Amino acid sequence: MREPVELTLRAACGPLAQQAAIDAWLDARCARADERTAAIVAEGAFFTLRVPPSVPLRRLAAGCPCCAGTLPLRVALARLWREVRPRCLLLLVAQPAHLPRLRSLASDGALGLAFEEVP
Repeated sequence: MREPVELTLRAACGPLAQQAAIDAWLDARCARADERTAAIVAEGAFFTLRVPPSVPLRRLAAGCPCCAGTLPLRVALARLWREVRPRCLLLLVAQPAHLPRLRSLASDGALGLAFEEVP
């Protein structure tokens, strides 16, 4: 059985808030000084986000990623797993109201991967 992916869920709306969330997550990962492969899935596709070349960034169309967007989210996660097998994942959504449902989907396996949520 494969080790669960460490999942960090965050909500941030707009380019500045999303970039700040990504930067903070990457800084926290670097402070842990581990060699785990990191990846980011971010909702919203109409602005540029900066990430290091070694960190894959996948974008989801804006909308509800936990209801109407569950299939695109599952597809993005499955492709990301096939391509890079991340050990740490930041899932960044625009609205904090989606976090409880995403937390539930991640914990019950409905997103297709085994997750271990980290703060």
